[in-house]
Amino acid sequence: MRPVPAAVRTAAALVLLSLVTAGCSGSTDSVQAKSSPKSTQGADEIAYYRCLADRGIPLDTTDDGVLRVKKGKDNNAAILAAEKKCAGLRPAPTTVPATEEDMARARKLSACLREHGVKGYPDPGPDGDAPLSNEMAYAMKTNPDYREANRVCDPRPEDDSVVGG
Repeated sequence: MRPVPAAVRTAAALVLLSLVTAGCSGSTDSVQAKSSPKSTQGADEIAYYRCLADRGIPLDTTDDGVLRVKKGKDNNAAILAAEKKCAGLRPAPTTVPATEEDMARARKLSACLREHGVKGYPDPGPDGDAPLSNEMAYAMKTNPDYREANRVCDPRPEDDSVVGG
């Protein structure tokens, strides 16, 4: 067997290196795209969530790259405090007018909740959602009397309910 000249070995190594490098650069881009998809959130909404994170609120990133407060943590008081500090960064929600049927159902729910002891529960806005303060949303989640009123007035499963977020 004849020895391979150094120049041939060097040229072969360079060709192999360039092929490996070209192959890797394409796959890195596709992996990067999968691991960090483009978010549909605007810069102002991202700034709001970063503000919450800076105050110790754990965040999740959904599969489509949207930031949200991490579920399953018993940190409602901390969230309320952080939301107050970050309120100026929170973008105004976009609203879609509700149908007459949705509005009738939402008005009935609001009236029922007030009748069952949820003092100050607001009437729905044009989008059919009741504009709850942070305190009211927290009370709806934590006050057993309010939760019972919600169960009576809105018999949908708790996961399906929109009262209190």
